[in-house]
Amino acid sequence: MPIDCEHGAACHDGTESSAASAPEASRAWLLIEHPGPWPPEAADAELPPRLRDVVTEAVSREVRVQLIRRPGRREPLGERRTVLAGWTADSEPWLRRGSAGADLELDVATLSQGQPVTFGAPAEGPVFLVCGHAKRNACCARFGVPLAQALADRYPGQVWETTHVGGHRYAANLVLLPHGHYYGPVDVALASAAIDAYQHGAITPVRYRGRAGRPREQQEAEHASLVRAGQAVAAALD
Repeated sequence: MPIDCEHGAACHDGTESSAASAPEASRAWLLIEHPGPWPPEAADAELPPRLRDVVTEAVSREVRVQLIRRPGRREPLGERRTVLAGWTADSEPWLRRGSAGADLELDVATLSQGQPVTFGAPAEGPVFLVCGHAKRNACCARFGVPLAQALADRYPGQVWETTHVGGHRYAANLVLLPHGHYYGPVDVALASAAIDAYQHGAITPVRYRGRAGRPREQQEAEHASLVRAGQAVAAALD
């Protein structure tokens, strides 16, 4: 463990439990492609005027704003960038994907209430976020960046590095959308196991932090149920 890590080895090797630590308030999500550098707060990033207006409204309506980028080499963006909007709470989570420019039309008020928006089209498959936000915490970059690069090779087109997802003491952190399942701390093997289970409609209990948008008490109960089962639990995504 590097001497400048403020958390201690127990946080990053799984000795300290991360159970029931997914952010309770994160229900509506707005993900915006941004190559970086990223400021400490995602909402403070330099963005084109129309995107800036959307982010400002999103913050005012308590929509979770994440900056995302593909792992690896940083390529400058053109006039269009990927934007994803989603809802991780309730029994029918959803995720929509589109490209945004000066003509971006996104009903943030509708998004904040969990109602499907007309923006873009339904995402073709799940999206996997790995926090690599160095400006927020060095451990996220130290553990998250190499994890994101490794997962991108295994799951091409589905993996994004992202800004702070909450709980950097548990880096590396993985978030599975649209359901908002949090895992951490995970390495390549644990992250891959979680992703593979998720793509088959199940949740693995190992290093499972909980589901975003759910109260801590509910997360604790769900985690206890998973631990009792002792394996990936099918049909556990509602």
